[in-house]
Amino acid sequence: MSETFRIQQIRQFLIAAESGSFRAAASGTFRSAAAVSTAMRDLELQVGAPLFEKGQRARLTPLGETLSPLFAELLRTHDRVVSDVHQLAKAERGSLSVAVVPFLAEEWFPAILRGFLVSHPNIAIKVTDERSRHIRRLVAEGSADIGIAAKLSDDPKLSFNAIAADAYGIACRFDHPMAKRQNLTWSQLAGEKLIGNDGFETLVGHGLGEWIEHPVISVSSRTSMMDCVRQGVGITVLPRLTKPTIAKDIVFVPLVKPKVTRLIGIITRRGQTLLPAARDMYDLIEAELRVYAKAHGATLVEPKGKSADVAKVKRGRKASH
Repeated sequence: MSETFRIQQIRQFLIAAESGSFRAAASGTFRSAAAVSTAMRDLELQVGAPLFEKGQRARLTPLGETLSPLFAELLRTHDRVVSDVHQLAKAERGSLSVAVVPFLAEEWFPAILRGFLVSHPNIAIKVTDERSRHIRRLVAEGSADIGIAAKLSDDPKLSFNAIAADAYGIACRFDHPMAKRQNLTWSQLAGEKLIGNDGFETLVGHGLGEWIEHPVISVSSRTSMMDCVRQGVGITVLPRLTKPTIAKDIVFVPLVKPKVTRLIGIITRRGQTLLPAARDMYDLIEAELRVYAKAHGATLVEPKGKSADVAKVKRGRKASH
């Protein structure tokens, strides 16, 4: 017996078996009755024994009766797999996982989820709220398809698409003496009760001061950290995008001299293509994160290749004149 069956033959066999008519099988598969008769003879040759009684059209032999549920199972499996393949390819079903830094997970990503699920209602999504360092690990090991985090260092296993350069500043109570300043230098933080946070991992080792290397207090939770600032426990250093969107009792003062920025962007595994649903999420994140970053005062990073394209256009214009 041949190891393979043609799905068209199996479909025709089952229609003929159920209806008792090769003509019905022909109509149901858009073939001629003669073509179906030939296909059934070929199927019998593949099986190695008769499936239909001789001289009685489309009446099954005992072997045909026995094989009918097996062929039906084969056809159901095939049709389900074909449907799954098409739905996955069209991003109509599937799953994806996204790891997001806390400040974006709280204030920005819920709206992204809502918009994505409108167009992809059958996609299962897992969202993880983690620090940038942990997000890099999750993406590298395959636990997250997409990461949204700060760039800490280059990693040969990861691709980083920089979206915006985010400058730092302090967050303090509205009645703190520094709240009235237009800007501050890093050295002016000396002597202040500084509350460290997860974002300090991008600042340590850059010679910005002992108070940055070893803050008096360290709080890992963003919510708890901001509550400490509100209670007058101390001040903290944050990138501009991290400051609370609505906080009348907290003031953000930019830090200058030296001007320090961090890159915020999208992390994926290098050399690995995203599933269609994950690709759609990536595109949505990229577009909306640029809008969010610009609206909150960060400097957008020009997409790779854009500068070269613009330069070519300018050269072309000059040549035409």
